[in-house]
Amino acid sequence: MTLTLAGIHHGFGRHAVLHGVDFSVRGGEVHALLGMNGAGKSTLLHLAAGVYAPLRGDILVDGAPQRFRSPRDAATRGIVFLAQEVDKGLVPQLAVHENLTAPRMRGVRFSRRRNREQARALLQAYGLDVDVDRPAGSLSLYEKQMLSIIRAAAGEARYLLLDEPTASFDRIEADRFMQMVERLKAQGIGIVLVSHRLQEVRRMADTVSVLRDGRIVLHGPAGEMDTLRLVEAMTGGSGSIRRRSASSARDTIRFAVHGLKPDRHAPELSFGVREGEIVAVFGHIGSGKSWLARTLFGASGQPCRVRIDGTERTINSTRQAARLGIALVPEERRRQGIWRREDIRAHLALGFRGWILKRRETEFSHRIMQAFDIRPAVPGYKVGALSGGNQQKVAIAKWVARNPKVAIFDEPMKGIDPAAKETIFRAIEEWAARGVAVLYLTAEPDDALRIADRILVLSRRRITAELQASEATAARLFQAAEEGERRIGNG
Repeated sequence: MTLTLAGIHHGFGRHAVLHGVDFSVRGGEVHALLGMNGAGKSTLLHLAAGVYAPLRGDILVDGAPQRFRSPRDAATRGIVFLAQEVDKGLVPQLAVHENLTAPRMRGVRFSRRRNREQARALLQAYGLDVDVDRPAGSLSLYEKQMLSIIRAAAGEARYLLLDEPTASFDRIEADRFMQMVERLKAQGIGIVLVSHRLQEVRRMADTVSVLRDGRIVLHGPAGEMDTLRLVEAMTGGSGSIRRRSASSARDTIRFAVHGLKPDRHAPELSFGVREGEIVAVFGHIGSGKSWLARTLFGASGQPCRVRIDGTERTINSTRQAARLGIALVPEERRRQGIWRREDIRAHLALGFRGWILKRRETEFSHRIMQAFDIRPAVPGYKVGALSGGNQQKVAIAKWVARNPKVAIFDEPMKGIDPAAKETIFRAIEEWAARGVAVLYLTAEPDDALRIADRILVLSRRRITAELQASEATAARLFQAAEEGERRIGNG
């Protein structure tokens, strides 16, 4: 029993994503698929699950070629894809037992009593202790993930495609998940595992393949792979990474965080960013980067004590943060960083005060569009119609008129082409040169090494290491993150 993808080529428009990829997973095997963001991992999973059809190449189940028209087609052959957004596969208003067993009871008279009994038996068999009458929307992320996997296994899934399944798990939840994986393997289910947690990969996987720039660059037994070898394959080494030519950091601490408590069990977070300094916060998915960015900007509902230019403040809201001179460019730019129905001019003039003249807005917009290389350079152009890279430029440029003291960037290069990335990097460096304290949060080691003066490593909402960017490498960042995870897990 084998799922095979042979000679897969795929792309979107003129952008090629996969180049002749060969990949397979056998029943009862865990095959880890590793790679940096943008390497093509999600695209390969979507192809296997019938979300897309490959431009070239073959998908085979037990040697028989397949042509999936939809995920439902793939599911009929036993292929189930569970994405990071576990809520998408569940109906939050329905009870656990309805989400779990009702889809398999079509064509028979529905009995709530019998449905509850079947659900309890399934949960017990897989070691998940949850009240079957609870609404699925009230479950934790761990419980939702486990419920989705149990439902797939009970629905006769033969291959599970799991995208960062443990990203939000604590150590105990991760251990329980690994026990679940062993049960699934014993049932003969093949698992494709995408994860950045290399320690967990080595514990769970039988085979590892590394995807870089749309090609498999490393493949072999997991037991033969150490962290350094995996990281070098994923990143291609750090020798070709362009770095900052000179730091603009001064001696004065412009922005400092004091005693930020991630949760009642975790130690407090405290750190500072100097005037003109760019500090990168590197961490894997689930490390707490977005929580940190949102909290510092008053968007998480958790009060945060900070010091800006020597003055103590407690941030309780986004409006207060903006008044204090803090700017945030969030990870989800389309939902949180821009207004898609508004034009470029409306975004760039957000910081204007007093009487606002359209002529003044337009003149200012032209200057900023030129500085940020926003295309097309048309002030009245709707932001929702721009490319991803140009949308991100607008999301950053809209803060210029406010002259921020502190700028927080949460994964600003997500979905950005290389040319736009370099434009954005230069804009961030120019802000730092004017004295702005920059906090740059990313899961991409290359981006951290490219832009930072100093790098903090974040693991499960704890700062576990600090490195000077000039002395760091991608391998050292990964190893620091792994060591942080291990220390927290053993603590």
